[in-house]
Parts: sequence; C-alpha cells; structure tokens
Amino acid sequence: MKVRWRYGITFPLVLAVALGGLSAWLGRISEIDIEEVKLNPNQPQYTMDGIDGRRFDEQGRLKEHLSARGAKQFPESTDVHFELPHLVFFQEGSRLYEVGSDEAVYNTQTKQLLFKHNVVLTKAADAKRQAGVVKTELLHVDTESQYAKTDTPVTFQYGESSGSAEGLTYDHKKGLLNFPSRVKATIYDTKNM
Repeated sequence: MKVRWRYGITFPLVLAVALGGLSAWLGRISEIDIEEVKLNPNQPQYTMDGIDGRRFDEQGRLKEHLSARGAKQFPESTDVHFELPHLVFFQEGSRLYEVGSDEAVYNTQTKQLLFKHNVVLTKAADAKRQAGVVKTELLHVDTESQYAKTDTPVTFQYGESSGSAEGLTYDHKKGLLNFPSRVKATIYDTKNM
C-alpha cells in the first residue's frame, strides 16, 4: 500500500517538474535579442527617385502638386531633402503659383520649405492680377499660410514692370508682395497702356 501511494504522488510531481523545465527551456530559446544599431547620421535612411505627389482639397480638386528628381531623409531628422523640386499650388482647381529650384528642404513638422539655388517663384495671371516672376537664391515657403520670404537679393517681373531688391515677403492670401529694402524698378502703368 505504501508503494502505490508513493508512486501516485511521485508521477505528477515528476511530470510537473519536467514540464516546468521544458517550459523554461522553450522560453529561453524562443527569446529574441534585439540589438539596436545606431544609423550613420551622414547617410540617408530613406531615398526616393522620381517623385510625383498630389494633394487634393475636400471637394476632390487638386490643391498641391510636388514633383522632384529625388529626395532623401536622414536618421533622426524631420527634414526631407529634395533634388530639383517643383511645387505648384492650386485653389479651386486654378493654378495660383509655383516654385522651383535646384534643392529644397521640407520640414515634416512645421510644413515649411526652404528652396535653395536658382529659385523661381511664378504667379499665374488671374482676373485681378497680372502674372509675376521672382528669382532669388533662397526662399522660405510656409505651405499652410501660403507665405513666402527671403532676405537674399531678388529680381522680379510683374506684367511689363521689372526690378530688383534685397529680400521680399509674399502673402498670397492678401495678394501682397512686399520689398522691405530699397527697390530699383521700371514700372509700367497697365491702366494707361
């Protein structure tokens, strides 16, 4: 009688210890050690070629169109660097203005662009205003407020008028182009032409 009682409790005890050991062993071999590798901050984390992106308004009309030869983003950075970017803004399906340059940097958090080298800002003519072209080397553009600014030398043409200045601000919502420095210009009055 003692023998049966001993074997009756020993088997479940041995089975529990064996299963516990097996469970611990399986847990140990199935653990994945993740080793975080620090990326080189001088090498792009992401690269893209042949970009053609479009954003639409609530009615499904084209709002923005961005094209570029390529783009890259570096590790731990909110900036995206574009090569030969061309950005076109639309309002209610009509072209408002466009900006192109050799390079640009777009910050994904602030939604601001810095166009660099051979920057050309072109505003299409509309019922109220003539066409205009501004050329400079640097141009900050806030895509949300539709505001552009530079402190670098600019040349401009507005209709038949043309000139140059040190810096500019452009507020598209107000339709206001402002030159904060001395301006050299030839102005043609379109009302008398």
